[in-house]
Amino acid sequence: MAKTSKSGISKTGNKAEELFRGLTSSLKPPKAALGDAVKNGIYAEVKKVSKDTLNQVRAVKYITLVAYNPKTNTWYVVPACDVVELIAGKERGQHTENPFESATLSLRHLGPYNVSSADLSTAWAAAVVKSDGKPLLKQKMDEVLEECKKLSSEHKDEVREMLKA
Repeated sequence: MAKTSKSGISKTGNKAEELFRGLTSSLKPPKAALGDAVKNGIYAEVKKVSKDTLNQVRAVKYITLVAYNPKTNTWYVVPACDVVELIAGKERGQHTENPFESATLSLRHLGPYNVSSADLSTAWAAAVVKSDGKPLLKQKMDEVLEECKKLSSEHKDEVREMLKA
């Protein structure tokens, strides 16, 4: 029987999320779509490293990415703008054509973002300041997300109509 205390599709990140929230005195957001932690109105997406990879990283959310490697007890805090940059070079995403919707990130690219658990809150705040300094990039990610949603809706409607015929 599967454990019920985990979250997300793979159900493996809950302990990392809880640990991060405890270390940063942050809270669980009211809706999962907003992220995994919130403090002073600022959100973070928390991922557990799985086999040296982060799965389903969503640059379109344009929020700070926090990664935890339980094997080494290592934390990484990646500003949203840097998440976009890390993903921008990919030709396609994880289970999607658009890498900004969902992509994998290799742990080997996260070294510069390594922080101690004692510095998580400070690194999170710095990541937000850095990303907030790139409002046009945030605007572009908002546009990408809206275009993806619109295209998805149009395609679903068109295909459903075709299937009725």
